[in-house]
Amino acid sequence: MDRSQDESVGDCVQLARSGEDTPELTPLVSDLDGTLFATDSLFEGVMSLIRRSPWSILWLAIWFIRGGKAGLKFQVASRVRLLPESLPYRTEVVEYLRTERAAGRKIVLATAADQTIAYDVAAHLGCFDEILSSTQFINLKGARKRDELVERFGLRGFDYIGDSKADAPVWAACRIAHVAGLMTRVPRAVLAAGAQQGRVFAGRRPGIRTYLRTMRVYQWVKNLLVVVPSLLNHHIDLQILQSLALAFASFSLVASGTYIANDLFDLEADRRHPRKCRRPLASGELSIFKGVCLAFALTIGGLLLGALGGPKLVACLIVYLGLTTLYSSFVKGKPILDVVVLAMLYTLRVYTGGLVSDVYISPWLFQFSIFFFLSMAFVKRYSELRRLRYQRKREAPNRGYSLSDLSIISQAGVGSGLLAGLLLALYLNGREIERLYPRPEMLWGICPLFLYWMIRVWLIAHRGNMNEDPILYAFHDRVSYIVGLLIVAAAAAGLTPNAG
Repeated sequence: MDRSQDESVGDCVQLARSGEDTPELTPLVSDLDGTLFATDSLFEGVMSLIRRSPWSILWLAIWFIRGGKAGLKFQVASRVRLLPESLPYRTEVVEYLRTERAAGRKIVLATAADQTIAYDVAAHLGCFDEILSSTQFINLKGARKRDELVERFGLRGFDYIGDSKADAPVWAACRIAHVAGLMTRVPRAVLAAGAQQGRVFAGRRPGIRTYLRTMRVYQWVKNLLVVVPSLLNHHIDLQILQSLALAFASFSLVASGTYIANDLFDLEADRRHPRKCRRPLASGELSIFKGVCLAFALTIGGLLLGALGGPKLVACLIVYLGLTTLYSSFVKGKPILDVVVLAMLYTLRVYTGGLVSDVYISPWLFQFSIFFFLSMAFVKRYSELRRLRYQRKREAPNRGYSLSDLSIISQAGVGSGLLAGLLLALYLNGREIERLYPRPEMLWGICPLFLYWMIRVWLIAHRGNMNEDPILYAFHDRVSYIVGLLIVAAAAAGLTPNAG
């Protein structure tokens, strides 16, 4: 018996094709979820449905009880139409199917996904000769799929590409068993049943870095805003530091949970984004189920950690969680309202820092924060629209903005930044500042420094060179560090006692 071995990128191995076999005449069958693309169409549909109609989450259990898993898939698919071009396909599997079809083989799609998504994907790829899928009353999975394929092609009359142990009955009945996803080989029981080990289209297994990227740990620097009230009041001791550290940690965990939830609700838009498409959830590197579990664990963990800091911290975390949930599910697509909520989320961090450290929260600080972060939120939206104009698109998906809004966004953003500068000037010339600084006149230089930085941020955004998140941009910008050091120097000079 002749044997040939074909190695391809991604640790793909094909074993033992008999010289008596004629692969061209043996149908090649592929699964869909987890195999043809690195996601699950049911979870995709559920997340999209919840995003469009949050109350529909109450119907999921009812649909499952009434019609089982097949009925649930049908109900979701009848309400949500996934875009097949936006799904994270496994390129190696798709290319293999196309190559085998060009060689004369019959290519069959056999999936437990609902027939709506199965036909949409098949029409998009254009490489399938036959489609077998779940219907409203039949869930084509496991033994049921095996029986259907054996009835059509006979025992050992087809090759099959699957991705999980649920495919074991099908593999056991096929001729050559190919594996996609995280599995490295078919189960031993499959080989014992008489099937041959085929190609392994290896997927990327998520590691610690994958989970950290999903959590967006780099965004935690924003939670340092909790220390601002204590710094401005010159009131920091060990107990306050402990309270602030607890607030920072709990906010970071809850924020990461909400970031993941936002990614889950925004999968389609992220996959059309040049940078966000590489996020673990959007690319399929991390499954939706694991994403949901991680978001839940981080959110609960953050709330429990916040409980150690007292009811004030828990209350602020709950408000933050409520605002972010409202933002992800509804506000994100509402122009202007979305940036107002973003500004409130940043300001809430500052306000929380004042509460947990039990220091005076100046009304000037609260008002300055609103206008400053409103300007930063407008910068983010402006940068997104600039990128879309470069890509020759007319509007931002799921955002509610169009390219014609660029002018009004920039005007509102610059105006908000200048108002923040005005509030800063009024504060520095008020009586409140005299209580904290022996030489308040030394702080007057802060205003031009702030205005220079603000206008420079908008100039960079106008030129199309701004990272979409200006807060994170500042942490990587040398000029921002120089301006920050000069502001600190001015504050230190203001603290210098008057001579004599």
